[in-house]
Amino acid sequence: MKSIVILIFFLSSIIGLGQDYIFLESKNGFREIKLGTSVENYPEFNRKDNSNAELFKLSLNSKADYVYVGSNDDKIKTAKILFIYLTTNNNVISEIKVVTEKVLNVYAILNSAYGEPSSKHGDKWIWKTNNIECSIEGDQNTIPGYHIVYKDISNERIELKKMKLESTKKAQAEL
Repeated sequence: MKSIVILIFFLSSIIGLGQDYIFLESKNGFREIKLGTSVENYPEFNRKDNSNAELFKLSLNSKADYVYVGSNDDKIKTAKILFIYLTTNNNVISEIKVVTEKVLNVYAILNSAYGEPSSKHGDKWIWKTNNIECSIEGDQNTIPGYHIVYKDISNERIELKKMKLESTKKAQAEL
């Protein structure tokens, strides 16, 4: 009986993710830049310092540690990639932010690649798996370009589970 319950849980989690979300999970980042890898694998990125601090002033990128300035050939379909920002934790990439020109087909490309978003908050669309979150935002005039963000959320989920378990134990102790 226990094995049947495990099998049903396993199959439902596979079906729940959907084929397109499996692609997001398998990509594990943007192009050849992978979440959870050492930033040292990407020498084309420049570490934040006094000489390039101006590139990090946009509030959405203020936490980033590294930047790559796109060339004219760096594009997503017809949208030029302006910058790619990396946020690291102990030199391990935890977040990738791709800033593109405002070209309407960027959302359509993500939607075609990953399927329908998991959720939408205002002008931000989010695709989420157990370990990775991809979002795009920037329809407001206050945000220059589109920002596509890939985040490693596996640690966040572990922390949330710990908090929930602690909360459950405290509630159970009251009964």
